[in-house]
Order: sequence, then C-alpha cells, then structure tokens
Amino acid sequence: MQTLDRLLDETAGNDDEREFGRSALAFLCAHAQPKAPLSSTWGAGPEHLELFHETSDQDERAEADAALAWQRTKFDAGFGWIGGPSEYGGGGYPDSYDRLFRILEARFDVPDPSPIRIGIGTVGPALVLHGSPEIVDTFVRPLYEGRSIACQLFSEPGAGSDLAGVSTSAVPADGGWRVNGQKVWTSNATFADVGLALVRTDPSVGKHAGLSMLLVDMKAPGVEVRPIRQMTGGASFTEVFLTDVHVPADMLIGEPGGGWSVATATLAGERKAVGDRSHENLTRAVELLRHLGETDGGFDDHRLKRRWAEVEIGVRAARLRQQGLQSVPAELVAPAERTADKLLTAANLAAIGDLAADLLGPQFSVDTGEWGTFAWNKWRMGALGYRIAGGTEEILKTLVAERVLGLPREPKEAR
Repeated sequence: MQTLDRLLDETAGNDDEREFGRSALAFLCAHAQPKAPLSSTWGAGPEHLELFHETSDQDERAEADAALAWQRTKFDAGFGWIGGPSEYGGGGYPDSYDRLFRILEARFDVPDPSPIRIGIGTVGPALVLHGSPEIVDTFVRPLYEGRSIACQLFSEPGAGSDLAGVSTSAVPADGGWRVNGQKVWTSNATFADVGLALVRTDPSVGKHAGLSMLLVDMKAPGVEVRPIRQMTGGASFTEVFLTDVHVPADMLIGEPGGGWSVATATLAGERKAVGDRSHENLTRAVELLRHLGETDGGFDDHRLKRRWAEVEIGVRAARLRQQGLQSVPAELVAPAERTADKLLTAANLAAIGDLAADLLGPQFSVDTGEWGTFAWNKWRMGALGYRIAGGTEEILKTLVAERVLGLPREPKEAR
C-alpha cells in the first residue's frame, strides 16, 4: 500500500486530484488485489512477449463478460466514465483524473479491458461529440455502464489508410438506409452489440464529402462476421460482410455527408490508444533485452550494445512525450499531434523486435524451448501490426509533416 500511496503522490497534479486518487485507491483495494509486477528477472515466470491478445472464441467471450462485469462495478462506484458529461451519468472530471485512475488501476489484478476498449476509448467519445442526445443516452451510456460493446467498421479491403476511399454503400430505403459492403480488420466484432460504420451515401461528389456515419446493430439480419487467422496463430481481428442491412434513419451520426468529421474524431481516439500502449511492458522488454545481450555474449559486439542503449532512450523519450501531452487538456491537442505518439510506439516496438532477432540469430526463428528466445518471434510479428493499426506509418508521417510541421503538401501525382 505504501508503494501505491507513493505512486499517487507522484502522479496527482494537485490536492483535488490527490483526494480523488485516494477515493479511487480505496475502491480498488476493496474490489481487487494488487497485481504482482511482471518480472524482469531472466528465466523467471511466463515470457509475456506477445503484443496482440489472442484467445479462442470461447475464451474471448468469457473475457468480454468479465470486462463488462468489472466496468459495471466501476460505473456504479463513479469510476466507469470519469470524464463523461455529467448529464449522461459521467463524472464530468478533466482528462487528468481519468489518466490518474488508469495508472492506479493498472497496478491491480482486474479483468483485461481489451474487449470493451474500442467502445469506451474511441467509439464512445466520437458519439458524444457528434451524436444526438438520444444516441448518447441510448447507445453511449450503456458502453460505460458495462451493458454493451461497440466495434469500429472503418477499413475495407480497398480502403485502409486511404479511408476516404470506402465503397460500402448506404442508400435511402424503407425510412432508413440499406447498407451493402465489406469491412475488414475489425476488432471485437464477434461479440459487439453495435458498430460505428463509415459508409458512402453520395458517390456523385468528392470522396470525403460523400461519406456518412451510421450506427449499425451487429445482430441485424445481413450482418456476417468472419474471424481472420493471423500469422501469429490468433484471430483477434475479423472481416464483416453487410448484405442489405437495414439501418433506421435515426442511426445516422451527424449530418448526411458529414461522416469524415466523425471518422477524424474517432481515429484521433484510436491513435491515442495505440500510442498509449503500456510503458510498463516496453520497459520490461528493454530490460529483458539487456539480460539477453549480457547472458549470450551478444553485447560483446559493441554495435549491438549501442543499439540497446538507443532502444532504451527511444522508449524513455516516448514516455516523456506522452506525459507532457497528458497534462494538456484534450481539446487543445490537435488530432495530428496524437499520431506522433502512435508512430513512436510502433517504432519502439519494431526496434525492440529487430534487436532481439539480431541478438538471438537462429534461435529467433527456431523454437528450442529455451526461455526468452523464440518467444521474441511473436513480439516482432506483432510489431508489424502496430505499424498498420490506426493508419500506416507512411500516411501518418505525411500527416505529421503537413499538419504539425507545416511542410509543403505532397505533389498531387505522388498522392
């Protein structure tokens, strides 16, 4: 408990936050056990080097139910929607309070929030900004109450980083919309209740202007979800087929043709979530790499030892940047600035995996059963996914260059 009190003192920005944090600690201590920290001791315990959560369909459903139950417990105690609008049941606190709670919560053994993270971290905030009061009350509040799960229906086989190129169509029909198309790389779609879908409602205008955003019932007739098996063996993503799916007219988010602004708000939350990847795991990985280099003689090569130092500096620099941004009110941070967090996280994950491969040599690709060797293979493959998640690196670097650094736009032919 003394360690947690010290963490609270180091994290809280003022007396009011400290008082809130003490209430949060009292709640967490009453409902969960402190988590044993991941060991950085070489050869001790599970390796925990996979970057994507991978379970069977049955286990995934059980984990979703556990995450919902914990979210309900938090909401009932006033910690489920800390920064949400008070008129809808949220706490109305600044973002710093939510960050403080998440830091404290991470020290306790609670259910993995992965199955509900998209709903409460990206879909929910976008709907609060752009949805009607009825939408927020009917569909957003249940996400934070732990009664519903949402997914994000954006990417398509022919529209990933060029998201404005989506071709899934929605045409007026039966007092609402008839939707046809295919979405891909959708997380949590197998058990989601609703999906936020970017669709094309007017193909006669420019690609950005012809988009609208709809809230789709994932249990509606015509919605088919198929898991995608990844090269790491898991199936944490899906493809979703929409065939003559009827969406009521009041499920339009914002105005017809206004889908791009909703998508931008949603993507900002997604990129922030990718960039907010636990630094505890990154720090541990760097420490394990140090053990690996020292025990197998890899650091006898001064070039590899220097690369390890560069990796550690990169992880620390990204963490300091995040801490600086977290002290700034969210409304003052441009969405493009959040992409830098995502880029830094993806680069650090890749650098860690690359160094592990060079230190291990053949053991990186051949499973000998030795602790801390072949397991790095899953880390490196998972790192490839983070270079794509939330927008590919090439697109995001252009975004930062043009909208943050103010560099000239790319020539039209290059686009």
